[in-house]
Amino acid sequence: MYRYLQFLKKNSAVLSFGFLAVFWGNFGQSFVISWFGADIQQSLGLSAGQYGLAYSVATLCSAMTLVGAGSLLDTMDLRKYVLSLAVGLTIAAIVMSKVTGIFTLVVGLYLLRLFGQGLLPHTGQTVMVKYFTFDRGKALSIATSGVPVGEIVLPLVVVFLISTFGWQHTWLFVAFLTPVFFIPVVLWLLSQMRRQRDVESVATPVSSAPAGDEGLGAVSVGRKEMLTDKRFWLILPAILTPPFVITGILIQQGFLLEERAWSSAWFATSFIFYGATHWFGSLLFGWLVDLFTGRRLVGLYLFPMFLAFLLLLVCSSQWAAPVFMALMGISMGASGPVIGSLWAELYGTAHMGAIRSLVTAIVVFASSLSPVLFGLLIDNGGTLTQLLQMICALFIGAMVLAVIGSRPDKAVALSS
Repeated sequence: MYRYLQFLKKNSAVLSFGFLAVFWGNFGQSFVISWFGADIQQSLGLSAGQYGLAYSVATLCSAMTLVGAGSLLDTMDLRKYVLSLAVGLTIAAIVMSKVTGIFTLVVGLYLLRLFGQGLLPHTGQTVMVKYFTFDRGKALSIATSGVPVGEIVLPLVVVFLISTFGWQHTWLFVAFLTPVFFIPVVLWLLSQMRRQRDVESVATPVSSAPAGDEGLGAVSVGRKEMLTDKRFWLILPAILTPPFVITGILIQQGFLLEERAWSSAWFATSFIFYGATHWFGSLLFGWLVDLFTGRRLVGLYLFPMFLAFLLLLVCSSQWAAPVFMALMGISMGASGPVIGSLWAELYGTAHMGAIRSLVTAIVVFASSLSPVLFGLLIDNGGTLTQLLQMICALFIGAMVLAVIGSRPDKAVALSS
């Protein structure tokens, strides 16, 4: 912990920027949007399948946009780039506050998923990857802590605001807060970063580690080389499974709560456990990544989440909710430093904006499928037991493939 504090003190501006960018992206994450779902469905008269379809279409469209928009981070001035994202998120919140039908709902969700779930966390994490070399794991763990902090704070805040002012006025509050708070603070942090280091150097790779340090000295390659690397395809299911499963579960959480007889207030309280272990997992695995590399850990980080869904499959007691959320949080916390470092270890940092935007787009695409698929299962009489059995099988397959793909003998020679 002392090393974390020393590291944070020395690099406070850039780490605070990464944290704030990731935290503000929470307004487009499923765990925030999910609390608006029941009210939106009731206001618009939508079934679970219809709402899931709207969410999936919006998320899919944001994934397609993300491929191009995310790669601009490699070449565009960081200050202008972040400012454009903030404006986009403000517009998204305004559109959500004015939703009157399925079309405006899709547009609002599309903008939220693009600027919130996609581009803001992408920016915060990519800057960490490019800015740091030897302490990359710790930097990513601090930046991605923005998600667990949001998971601890935002569900209770959102539930309170919705119950007090209504779901549409809650989005107006987000639209007000972004230009009033987020933009001034993030611009000030960028100015502080310039004093420590020319921020334009973020668009170029930092100094390489010694060639003997595995992963840290990786030759920088682009999307084409990554897509022809068999390691990428073997590891990809381990990257896609958590967001696919969690998005579907959260968006269709009404079905889960009904089947397990859990109240929404109890489930919202359980997010505190999820956020706490998410934060703990992020800090722990940030330290482990700097010791062992992300490649060596990618086959292991899903195991706590697998145990979470196995518990949910066999137990319906009230106490299972916080334990389920706590186990999920550990894996989600680990994912930030493990996956963030993995791409730099395998493919270098020169094209990290392009690589991360493509991977993020694939992740967003995968997460776009689960709400509609889970919704169709629910609408057609599927049981929670059937759903959980499929999820557990999915985790087992993803872990096995990741272990195979991360073995040293699976490495391939890549040229720039």
